[in-house]
Amino acid sequence: MTLFLLTSVALGAGIATILIGDVRRDLALVIGFVASVVVFAIALAMPPEESVVVGQVGLVGTPLVRAMTVAWSASLAVVSLLELEVGGRPTVTGPSLIGLAVGALALSTPDPAIAVTTLAAGAVAGVLVPGLYGWLDGPGSTTRLPTTSRGVLAILGSGLVAIVAIAWGASAAGPLGGTGLLQDGTDARLATGLALVTIVVAVALRTGMIPFHVWAARFMEGVSPLAIPAAFTWGTAAFVLAALDWSQVALGPTAAGEVERLLIIGLGLVSVVLGGLAAMLHDDIEHVLGYSILADAGVAVLAFASLEPAAAAAARDWLVASATVKTALAGWAAVVRAIYGGHRLAELGGWARRSPVLGLAFTGILVAAIGLPGMALFDARSTLITGATGGIGGLLTLAVAAMPAIYLGRIALSGIAPITAAVGTGPSGWPTWTGGRAAGWSGGPLVQAIRAVPTELRANRAPLMAVGVVALAAMALATAMGGAGG
Repeated sequence: MTLFLLTSVALGAGIATILIGDVRRDLALVIGFVASVVVFAIALAMPPEESVVVGQVGLVGTPLVRAMTVAWSASLAVVSLLELEVGGRPTVTGPSLIGLAVGALALSTPDPAIAVTTLAAGAVAGVLVPGLYGWLDGPGSTTRLPTTSRGVLAILGSGLVAIVAIAWGASAAGPLGGTGLLQDGTDARLATGLALVTIVVAVALRTGMIPFHVWAARFMEGVSPLAIPAAFTWGTAAFVLAALDWSQVALGPTAAGEVERLLIIGLGLVSVVLGGLAAMLHDDIEHVLGYSILADAGVAVLAFASLEPAAAAAARDWLVASATVKTALAGWAAVVRAIYGGHRLAELGGWARRSPVLGLAFTGILVAAIGLPGMALFDARSTLITGATGGIGGLLTLAVAAMPAIYLGRIALSGIAPITAAVGTGPSGWPTWTGGRAAGWSGGPLVQAIRAVPTELRANRAPLMAVGVVALAAMALATAMGGAGG
C-alpha cells in the first residue's frame, strides 16, 4: 500500500508543480518541496517487500525499489530547496517527482513491456519542461528547441526499441516464443543475441551514450545543472535496471556470444573513455557533469556483456550510487553558478577559499565519485569492468577510477587557486549575523527575532545553499559505501 501511496503523491504533486509553476512560482516550489519530504517519509516507511494490485496490474515492491526511492526522494528534497534559492523558473522538482513515480512503478511491475513504456513516457517531462523553458527564456539560442525535440524523440525511441526487442523475443518468430519455429540451435542463438543487442541499443539511446550523445550534450548547455539528474541519472538508472532485469531473466547469461560481447564492451568502453576524456578537457562545469554521467552509463552497460547475477547486482549498486553522486555534483554546480555567476574554471578560481563549506561538500563528492576499495561503488565498478574484460580488467578499473580523480581534481585545484574577480565580488560563504529586523516592526525581543528571520536568511543565502550541497554529498558518500543495499 505504501508503494501505491508514494507513486500517487509524487505523480500528483509533480503534475501540480508543473501546471502552476508559471503562475505561482513560490507556491509551486513549496508544493514540490513538501511532496518530496512526504515521499521520502513514505519511502522510509516502505517495507522491503510488499505487493499491491492496481486494476489488472500487480506491483511488487523489492529492497531495490525501496533503496532507490529513499535515495532519490532524499536527494530531491534537498534539490527542491536549492531550486527555490537559485531562482529562475521551477523546471526541476515537478519533472523529478513524475520521474520518481514512474520509476517506482516500472521497477515494481513484473511486465517488462509496461515497465519500459512507463519509463519512456514519464521521462519526457524531465527533458521537455526544462528544455522548453530554456528555449523560451533564451530566444537568442535557436538550437534549444530542436535539441529538446530530439531529446524527446530519443527517449520515446528508446522505449519503442525496447518494446520491439521484448515483443519480438516472446513472439513466435523470436527466441522465446517456444513454438519451434527456431529449431536449429544456431538460429536460436543468433536470435537471442540479436534480442540482446537490440535492448542494449535501447539503453544507449536512453542514456545518451556515445555515439548517441550529441543531443544530450546540447541539452545540458541550456538548462540549470539541477535539471540534469532528472533527465540523465535517476530515470536512466531505472530504465537500465528494467532492461537488465528482462535480459537476465528472459535471455540469460548465454545470450551474449563472442560477437555480442565485443559489441557491448566496445560500446561501453567508448562512452567510458571518450566521456571521461571530454570531462577532463572541458572547462565548463555543466559539460564536466554531463560527460561524467555518460561515462557512468558506459560502465553500467558492461553488465549486459555477461548477464551473470554478480554483474546484475553490481549494476544495481553502481546505478544507485552514481546517480546520487552526480546529483550532488549537479547541486554543487548549480550553487556555484548561482553564487558566483560563472561556470568555467577560469572564472571560479578560489571558490573553495571563498566558501569553505562548499569545499567540504566537494571533498565528499570527490571521495564518493572515486570510491575506495571496500566501498560499494568501487567494488561495483571493478566487478563490471573485470567481468566484461577479463584479464585486463584490473588495469582498466584503475584507469577508469582515475578519470573522476582528474576531472574533479581540476575543479578542486581551481577552488584553492587565487580568488578571481567573479568569486571575490560574490557573497561570502561564511555565516553572518546582520542584527536587522523588519522595518516598521516593534515589540519585545522575541517578536523582533522572529521578524528578523527572513532578513537573516537572505543575508546567509550562500552558506545555506552550501549546507544543502553538504547534505547531498553526505547522501553520495552513504550510497557509494552501501550501494543499492543502503
